Amino acid sequence: MFMRLRYALMRFMAGRYGNDTLNTVLLVIYLVIWMAGVLVGGRVGLLLNSLSLGAVLWAFYRSLSRDIPRRQAENAAWLRFWSRIRDVRRYRYRRCPRCRAQLRLPVKRGRRTVTCGRCRHEFKAFFW
Repeated sequence: MFMRLRYALMRFMAGRYGNDTLNTVLLVIYLVIWMAGVLVGGRVGLLLNSLSLGAVLWAFYRSLSRDIPRRQAENAAWLRFWSRIRDVRRYRYRRCPRCRAQLRLPVKRGRRTVTCGRCRHEFKAFFW
């Protein structure tokens, strides 16, 4: 019984996009907004529940879509956006005073000596 259901689901999902990072984020957003709507209640809660329904419907649409290149492009755009947000917390960006190259430096507080990777110029940088 369960094997037939499993094979039927496999046939249905063949050629469809499936799950990725953006879908997972959409489902987490759905849960957060839905819980906020349940806790708030009233008209605002109804509005939040409607927004959460939109998020989950978008996630299901993406996972059942057959337009795989477009879904991959959406996921790649999300990953680029998310990596920029993550980099802001992990790295500080400074320019070399000699060659103007942009350097990505790990976050460590205080005054440090930095060496440019392009021209090997050493300079002092302060990080707060």
